[in-house]
Formats: sequence, C-alpha cells, structure tokens
Amino acid sequence: MYLGRLCEVATARDLFTKPQYLYTRLLLDTIPDLEMSGRDRTPVRGEVPNPINPPSGCAFHPRCPFVEDRCRQEAPVLKQTESGLAACHAVKEGRIPAAAAVTPPGP
Repeated sequence: MYLGRLCEVATARDLFTKPQYLYTRLLLDTIPDLEMSGRDRTPVRGEVPNPINPPSGCAFHPRCPFVEDRCRQEAPVLKQTESGLAACHAVKEGRIPAAAAVTPPGP
C-alpha cells in the first residue's frame, strides 16, 4: 500500500523475489544486507505527499523516476502481472525492468 492505495498483491514468495511495483522494490531495499553483498540500493527520493490531499493519478508519481504524463493524470488499477497484481502504468507498459533490482534511468 502507498498512501492508503493498494499497489501490489502477490504471494509472499513472489513479493519478496519478484516484486513488480517500484515502491515495493524500494521498501525491500531497506532490509539490512546482513550478507554484506555490496548490492546497490536505491533510496526513495522526494517527500511523501500529503495523505489528506494526495496527488492526482498515481499517488507515487511525485517520487517515481519512471513517471510519465499518464501517471500524473490517471490512477492505475490493479492488473495481472507475471507474479500477481500491480497498480502501475509503468509496470504494465514495460517501462520498469522485470528484474527484482531496479536501476532508475539517468539522474
């Protein structure tokens, strides 16, 4: 969930091994790396929007590096993905890589 909106639904195994929604992936990146693998981590950028007055469209769009105009205007609905359901235009349009580790585009 993000700002009270359901973003992703999956089995526990799929959610932890193949997360689809970017915020889910970023949250999982906050889990301490006890194995000291040196894996790159992407911090969540930007400020959390006001939940009383959430942004139009996708609630996560002000913080998403994959945002496009559609994200700002149209709230995504949960749709089937390879491992569950995700409410994200970028996932459905293939703008976010399918791999569990995401590297956002450019600065």
